[in-house]
Formats: sequence, C-alpha cells, structure tokens
Amino acid sequence: MNRPAVILGLIIIVNACLWGFTLIMVSRTLSGTGAYQEIQHILGGAAGMSTIIVGGGMAGLMGSMKAKEQESKQG
Repeated sequence: MNRPAVILGLIIIVNACLWGFTLIMVSRTLSGTGAYQEIQHILGGAAGMSTIIVGGGMAGLMGSMKAKEQESKQG
C-alpha cells in the first residue's frame, strides 16, 4: 500500500465532507429566508478550513516525501 496515496485520498475525502456539511448548513439557514448575512460567515469559515486542511495536508505530504527521498539518496 502506497502511504502518500492513502493520505492524499483521505485529505480529499475530509475536504469533500467539510463542503458537504457546509452545503447542508447553508440550505438549512436559507430555508424560507433571504438571509445572506447569516450564510456569509458559514461559507467564509468553511473556505478557510478547506484551505488549511488541503493546503496543510499537501505541504506535509510533500515534505515527508522529500525527506524520504533525501534519506534514500544518503543511505
């Protein structure tokens, strides 16, 4: 089993679940109202979390892959 591929898949699934939850919360907030002010904070928070999860996960994955590559070259 290729560990980076598993981690990458997990990051993508967590991100998709986060956005699915966000869409559900937005639809509940909007039911029967025209309240953009309420959903603005939900969407902004979710976009920030998505950036942190995907960006941080990818940066960590690339860092670990580079470290393993350097170890294999040295040893």
